[in-house]
Amino acid sequence: MQDNTPLDIRLIAADIDGTLLPRGGAVSERTRRAIAACWARGIPFIIATGRWIAAIHEVQQLVGLVGKPCIISNGGAVLDGDGSILHEWFIPEADARRVCELLLRHPVMVNSYVRNGQYRVNTAAMAGRMNWHMGEDDPRLIVDDEAAFFARGMQNVYQLEAYSEDPALLGALKAQIEAMGMSVSSASERNIEIMSRGHGKGTALRWLAEHWGVPIENTMAFGDYYNDMDMLRAAGWPVAMGNAADALKAVARIIAPADADDGVARVVCARVLEETL
Repeated sequence: MQDNTPLDIRLIAADIDGTLLPRGGAVSERTRRAIAACWARGIPFIIATGRWIAAIHEVQQLVGLVGKPCIISNGGAVLDGDGSILHEWFIPEADARRVCELLLRHPVMVNSYVRNGQYRVNTAAMAGRMNWHMGEDDPRLIVDDEAAFFARGMQNVYQLEAYSEDPALLGALKAQIEAMGMSVSSASERNIEIMSRGHGKGTALRWLAEHWGVPIENTMAFGDYYNDMDMLRAAGWPVAMGNAADALKAVARIIAPADADDGVARVVCARVLEETL
């Protein structure tokens, strides 16, 4: 039997792709209403994404979160509603260089997300596949240039990414980078996402909860893939989507319906708002 016992939730964080935004689908009106109802009741509902700031504007508009705080770059930074930085976590430059020197010995595209820009090299490795989230109309820097990558793209790095169509190669690189003492997750089978150990969405969620005076046991987090794992482990009420990886379902206290079935809105309405929208 499904448990619909009301919960005392005071902060909600949700991933975008495969969570709020169904892969290949659209955000529903019910999801927008649920998010608005949370804010109306004084319950902050925020995006916590692996995407860089330029790639979330459209989603913020779709779900009614323009002007609201958010967690970007897998927890690399927490931004206030006006886009100013509340807190940020960097990969030390020496570690970033070591990781990139390893990655670029292989046919992978590499992204470096920094405070005010995104640097990319070897984009030919993913030709025609990586323009959907680049935010071409955003004034922040998106630079495809190797010299700039190793000059400015190694400073104030939130996270590094490698993309390839070869999962076996990415798996081998993941093992080597973890052996360097770094944290490695992924948002799909085509990428790995690298941060300093101890950094991630979970660290950012704990920081924001403390910043707002919210006990961590009164937080809820929604996710679907491995880069959401530490956020679910940090939250008092971790929620895995019905379409989530089995590893996330294993740590969740609630299994939501799938992303395409308004899973986030259904759980929020039943367990937080106690109303049907």
